[in-house]
Amino acid sequence: MKRITLFILILFTLSGCNMSYESIEEAVQSQWKTPIKVVNQDKNNQLVYYFDQSQHILGTYQYENGKYRYDNEQSIGTVFDSESGLPFLLSANHFDGVGEIIHGAIKTEQEVDRFVIEYKCGEKQEIQARNNTFITEFPSYLTIDADGFFGEVENAYAYDKNNEIIESWK
Repeated sequence: MKRITLFILILFTLSGCNMSYESIEEAVQSQWKTPIKVVNQDKNNQLVYYFDQSQHILGTYQYENGKYRYDNEQSIGTVFDSESGLPFLLSANHFDGVGEIIHGAIKTEQEVDRFVIEYKCGEKQEIQARNNTFITEFPSYLTIDADGFFGEVENAYAYDKNNEIIESWK
């Protein structure tokens, strides 16, 4: 009887660690007591960008057999503000199994169409916005890791659909 109880307990524990969900929102919400809001997703790299109250979070998820799993193990969270202009987040991080990733956001009621990052080498990287956020891989011409990213950035801009600058990062 003790073996059966122990076996059931082990199965229950293991199944709790591998909870799979129909949607990315359900998978991420399973890790939080407060309501979250998914605002962006990179399906190729299995990254999800979401809000937990005022915190902006980027994390990795798994998608297998039509189900999502999320465990907060590889997630980066931040709260940002600005003393002048609109709050503009630009960040670079390394995720195991994914590599070097750039992500960011701007806090505004205006709809951001795209972000453009200008590098000191003269190159520009354009990224389509989704819900005033973005997730992208390092461009091939950057041969640095996430720790050296800001040494290569000249500036970043958020543009509206009329090609007007909403805000610059610097």
